[in-house]
Amino acid sequence: MRRLRPRPAVLTAVTAVAALTLTACSSGGSDGGDAASPSGSASGDATQCEPGALPTLTDGVLTVGAGEAYAPWYIGEHDSGEGFESALIYAVADRLGYAADDVVWETVTFEQIISPAVKPFDVAAYQTSITDERKQAVDFSSPYLTTRQGVIVMEDGPYAGATTLAELDGARIGVTAAQTSLTLAEAAWGEDADISPYNAAGDGMQALQSGTIDAMVMDVDQGVAASTEYFPDSVVIGTLPDQGVVEQYGLVLDLDSALTDCVTQAVDELEADGTLAELRTTWLKSDDIPVLE
Repeated sequence: MRRLRPRPAVLTAVTAVAALTLTACSSGGSDGGDAASPSGSASGDATQCEPGALPTLTDGVLTVGAGEAYAPWYIGEHDSGEGFESALIYAVADRLGYAADDVVWETVTFEQIISPAVKPFDVAAYQTSITDERKQAVDFSSPYLTTRQGVIVMEDGPYAGATTLAELDGARIGVTAAQTSLTLAEAAWGEDADISPYNAAGDGMQALQSGTIDAMVMDVDQGVAASTEYFPDSVVIGTLPDQGVVEQYGLVLDLDSALTDCVTQAVDELEADGTLAELRTTWLKSDDIPVLE
């Protein structure tokens, strides 16, 4: 465990692919189920949430798990307070009674986050979708973000002007394997569509750049960041229609963690007072992306 200090982010082609490689956490397993319901014990006793004195791994310290930092979730290092999830964590920590200096960051893998093994963190912020299957292995807070699947194409390519799904009929579509992008792409274009799964979003974006595929489907906020920060010759042309599957991200804790109710209460308060809406407006730039009908 170490305290990470902010320093300027250096973006290279390798960094871009590595950053997007870390987004295999968006889905997998069963469908979202009752995604809006937090998991864990239901004690819900606010008196147990003593500010700054929760039963954390280290007394007086809130340890946060996350993967490598990349936009729009983390700008610079994890502890910069910039980027949606970095700012979210410090807002949650404040509600729990922990100052910024009392928050430490632990770099972890996605497998560490969703496995039933004991975690090296108190809470993780890693764009992890809430699913019924995962609720059997870990606890989730209330959802802090409802996301959509975006469609990215090359800015000078034949599909840059597409505004409907029909205009993409016959296109070679890339998705990230084991994520909801695969399921939703099949629902949008049919199981007979030319859909290629990639192990990571960065691999798919490289395939898009090279002309191996014509479009890449991924989380829309991730796609906006990819097209502006990492692959500026690409563009998000729209999102897939709602297929009845609501994909929501939640903070992750150990199964039956004594902190789950307190973290959920903090997230709920941030939603109620408009803080989450403000963070979304500040860091996520996908509201004006149209739906491809």
